[in-house]
Amino acid sequence: MTQDIITGSDAQVSIVRRAQALHALLRDDPRFCFQGRTVSYVGFSDEAIDTAINLIRLQGYASIQFTPRERGDEIAAAFTAAGLSPLQWEQVWGRDSAIDASRAFLESYAIPPGLTLNEVTPDTDDATIRAICAASLVQGVTPPSGSAMRGHGPRGVFLYVTDEAGAVVAVGGGFMSYHPRSPRADEAFWGMLGTDEAWRGKRIAGWLGAAAVMGLHNRFGAGGFSSGVKADNPASQAMCARLGITRSGFIYAGASDPILMGGGAVTR
Repeated sequence: MTQDIITGSDAQVSIVRRAQALHALLRDDPRFCFQGRTVSYVGFSDEAIDTAINLIRLQGYASIQFTPRERGDEIAAAFTAAGLSPLQWEQVWGRDSAIDASRAFLESYAIPPGLTLNEVTPDTDDATIRAICAASLVQGVTPPSGSAMRGHGPRGVFLYVTDEAGAVVAVGGGFMSYHPRSPRADEAFWGMLGTDEAWRGKRIAGWLGAAAVMGLHNRFGAGGFSSGVKADNPASQAMCARLGITRSGFIYAGASDPILMGGGAVTR
C-alpha cells in the first residue's frame, strides 16, 4: 500500500493521523462527522460538551458543529475549565441560495488568462498532492490527507487552480462529511479555500468555491453547504455570502489541546 500523504507541522500531521484512526472507529455513529482532517460532533445536545472534550483530548482539536450561538460562552467556559484552549468560528451556511448563486457565478465568471481549474482524482500523482498541500499550508489551512483528496474517505470534490507554468495557485473543496442517518445527511462541509497572494483580487476563491458547490451538488446530491469563518475575517465572510453561504444562527464551538496542538488550530 502506498503511504498516505499528510503534511504540515508535527502537530498538524499527528492530528490528521489520529482523526483518521478515530473516524475508522466512529464512522457508523451519526453523532459525528469527518472532513478529511478531524472528527467533530454534530449539533448541540446534553452530551455534546463532554463528548467534544474527549474528542479534543484524543485528536488535539475538535468542534461542536451547528451550535446555537447563545451557547458559545457556556461551551467556551467548559472547555477552559477542562484545560483546553477555546476557539470559535462563525458557521456560514446555505442551501438553495448556495446552488443558485454558485451556478450564476460560474456562468458569468471571466477566467483569468493562463489559469486552469483541476480536480484531484484517484490517479493524481504524489507531486501534485504535495503541491496542493503546500499551497494550503501557506494560507494557514491544514490540508486533508492525500487519501481523502483522492476520494478514499468521505465522498467529496477537491479542486486546485494552476498557472501557465503548472504551479498550484489556489485550492479548495468539500466533503459529504455527515452520516447517512444524520439530519444533515445531504449537506457538505465546504471551503478549505486558499489563494496565493499574487493572485488575490481576481475572485479565484469564488471560482473554486462555486465549482466545489456545483460539483458536490451534481455528483452527490448535496443540498446544503456550511463552513467555519472567523468573525474577524470579513473578506472570507463576504466571499461566502456572494455564493449564497451566509452567517447563520450557528457557530463551530471548538477547542485545541495545548499539549497536542500548542494552542493552535487546524485552520485560520
